[in-house]
Amino acid sequence: MSGNRAAFLLEPKGRFEVRDAPIEQPGPGEVLVKVQAGALQPADEKVAKMAMLPVEYPAVLGSPVGGIVQALGEGVTKVAVGDHIVCGTKIFTHKKPKYGGMQRYTLVDESEVIEVSNLLVGSYLHRTNSRGIQVGDTDFTKVVTLGSYTPPGCLFGSNTLNMQYPSIPANPLAADEEGKKILIWGGSSAMGSLCISYAKQAGYTVISTSSPHNFDLLKSLGADHIFDHSDPTTVDKIRNLFPIHYWLDTISLNQSVTTICKILAPEGKPATKAYIHMLLPMVMAGNPTLPEGVTAGMHRFSTHAPENADWAKYFLSRGGFMEQGIKSGVIKGVPPYSLGGLEKVSEGIEELHKGVSGKKVVIDPWA
Repeated sequence: MSGNRAAFLLEPKGRFEVRDAPIEQPGPGEVLVKVQAGALQPADEKVAKMAMLPVEYPAVLGSPVGGIVQALGEGVTKVAVGDHIVCGTKIFTHKKPKYGGMQRYTLVDESEVIEVSNLLVGSYLHRTNSRGIQVGDTDFTKVVTLGSYTPPGCLFGSNTLNMQYPSIPANPLAADEEGKKILIWGGSSAMGSLCISYAKQAGYTVISTSSPHNFDLLKSLGADHIFDHSDPTTVDKIRNLFPIHYWLDTISLNQSVTTICKILAPEGKPATKAYIHMLLPMVMAGNPTLPEGVTAGMHRFSTHAPENADWAKYFLSRGGFMEQGIKSGVIKGVPPYSLGGLEKVSEGIEELHKGVSGKKVVIDPWA
């Protein structure tokens, strides 16, 4: 087994440096993965730029990852050595660099691993690439854009929006959910695009926002109503679609929160009671005052929480919805934006800092 290399964030708000790292052995319930593609997400940018969440330095960021199972920890039965998988990382819960995605080998949690072997993508079939890595039949660069469980966690968790589960093939909504609508603010973000895909497969009417140049992307994902997030008339246009039953802000910054509040409580009119589910803490939005009857909460979803046992089984088990959805193409998202190797992690963070829409920043740790 060749050695590990990782992109380390040396200190809070510091610089990145690529250097050798140990290949850690998996503990009970853990899986060692040879990473073929790793994604950077907005949370990584918030940590790199603002030290928003505590991690152990030097830190390795990044999630999710796609790769090949190299070793199994005690008790692991969900996957086998050689399986192709996609999985979120545990860097923000376990803190230690061995759990980050921006490296050639990382440790992940068995319970969150999604097996994606046999995802046939053109010339990737049964190949060994120029670096001698077995690519097999899986396009890891594409898979890593689809592997986050945050979107279904937001939508279907009993302690989040608690919407009806999707199915393959799609089933009609139950009588008490029939005709219900969801607003997904920021539909061209990586999380927003996946949320559109999941909500449509579950049978809901989806209202979403983006810049006009991403309208075609949102249409391809199945959004029913699409509006320009920067157009002042969008507030009234969305109000004309009331009632809206579910509210999800995938941007969760001041402009998105305050605009949603204008939709719910336009000046001179009574507020519509609603709960806004957010991906970032309210402090990131500047702690705006919410209208009376409007509440908001940050996404906090643990796959190990007892109340999520049924959810985890349905979505994350071997043969579960996420595996089926990725393999069948039902789950759709933004295309990958492949920057290159580990030395490009800092550039990827800067791209996220400037604002990325309509694509997912992806790193190849072997490039």
